[in-house]
Amino acid sequence: MADESLFQINVVTPERILLTGMASEVFLRTGDGDLAFLAGHTPLVGSVQPGVVRVVRPEGDEVRVAVHGGFTQVEQGVPLGDDADDASTRVTLLVGVAELAEEIDVDRARVALEAAEARVAELGGSANRAPAEGEESDPELVEAEAALLRAQVRLEAVDAAATSSA
Repeated sequence: MADESLFQINVVTPERILLTGMASEVFLRTGDGDLAFLAGHTPLVGSVQPGVVRVVRPEGDEVRVAVHGGFTQVEQGVPLGDDADDASTRVTLLVGVAELAEEIDVDRARVALEAAEARVAELGGSANRAPAEGEESDPELVEAEAALLRAQVRLEAVDAAATSSA
């Protein structure tokens, strides 16, 4: 009999299966707010917002993943191998771009952050300012703010991973 407190986690990008295996907990930000997934979670399909996904492995160690948006699906009754009686929860994240914290080039992410901050400032934007009613969004500013968010998420994932292993 499998450990009923564990479930299958898959983090999939168009390029590769970034992470797969068993987990005891997964924490992430969705379109409806921050969520924690445990074995037996209610089936769900939802959006994943840019941020750090924290996966707690059965041994207690944590994996941090910088994700830049996508979708999540929680399924129940998924077979765990050859034993048809062994079924579990499966959490799948389908994300366009994701990076394991340990694979992030910190220096490159810092340079990208500085460049994005400069570009946003040059375009007169602010990550917290929404266009006024009737005002059209500047596509260059939207892209600069998206680049800024990507760099911030990458550095947040690296910092979170460093803090959890310290």
